[in-house]
Amino acid sequence: MPTVPPGGLVLVTGANGYIAGVIVQKLLDAGFRVRGTVRSVQKHQWMLAHYGPNFALVEVPDLSNDGALDEAVKQVDGILNVATSTAFNPDPEAFIRPAVKSALNVLEAASKEPSVKSVVYTSSQAACLHIEPGKPYSITSETWNESSLEAAWSWEPKDDKSFARMGINYECAKTQAEKSCFEWVKKNRPHFTFNTVVPNVNFGTLTSPENTGFTSSSSLLKMVWEGNTMPVFLIPPEWYVDTEDTALLHIAALTMPDVVNERLLAFAGSFTWNEILDLFRKYVPDRTFLKDIEEPPADLGTVDNSRAIDLLKRLGKDGFSSLDECIEKWVPCMLKAETMQLPETDVDRLKKELEGDK
Repeated sequence: MPTVPPGGLVLVTGANGYIAGVIVQKLLDAGFRVRGTVRSVQKHQWMLAHYGPNFALVEVPDLSNDGALDEAVKQVDGILNVATSTAFNPDPEAFIRPAVKSALNVLEAASKEPSVKSVVYTSSQAACLHIEPGKPYSITSETWNESSLEAAWSWEPKDDKSFARMGINYECAKTQAEKSCFEWVKKNRPHFTFNTVVPNVNFGTLTSPENTGFTSSSSLLKMVWEGNTMPVFLIPPEWYVDTEDTALLHIAALTMPDVVNERLLAFAGSFTWNEILDLFRKYVPDRTFLKDIEEPPADLGTVDNSRAIDLLKRLGKDGFSSLDECIEKWVPCMLKAETMQLPETDVDRLKKELEGDK
């Protein structure tokens, strides 16, 4: 099967995001050239200086628009579709349908560009299962969150704006988008390979918090660091993954010729928030953090992550990073950020909304 060559040009959608930023850096470190999509090139000029001469920006205001990527994919060798909306919306029509359309638009654009050899979609644990604290479960590459596909549309009351309501919309969007991509590939038999990477909660380094703020799951650590227990109940104990491992699995899915039509499960191990607080104390012993907190039961799931471990070993790692290693990478980013004025993020705005509902 075709593969992206060393030094090839890779398109990364949503390049200013948390996971995407780490992926961009890993690609550049590996010798690839990168073209990143953002909603506004003017707003993200900082990325050009930050990433250097082998990085370029292209403006794509809305991936769900017809033909949104037709120009951006010109002459690229591979595509990593990492973009996802973090502006959670309680309206399933406004959130789910554009997410699915965006994912399919990437495949449609790639099918029109002969140079494309590989496409990778960034999925989520949310596409596998709705996790219930204290309830055992098992996840393999064949596990799908089928229940979310109905729950998001039948949720009552219709005007519910709770985090749980927005969360089920996210689960449905990621499930439907990933399944639709595989269905599209099966039907259209494109000239490129297709794979997905399915990470759980990402912890670890940030690319440039002074420019991006703490987005996605990095914001959860920031809130607990600052004494806010909201994340403990928004995201109960489950599985984590080092963002750099997620990035490496994207590169494996993009470049390894024997990785075809696969779901790579980026699940390193389970965590609890009290374990994270212990690690904060370990790395910043002169600071007072929250005392041990009451939290939902520890995760009782099992995950068949053997294929991902094998691919990480082929890329030179022993396997997944430990939780300790993830937090050790994150803490210096947080300490540095405390000296800066950070931009407001979608997560910051959601936090204000949820606190206002109390």
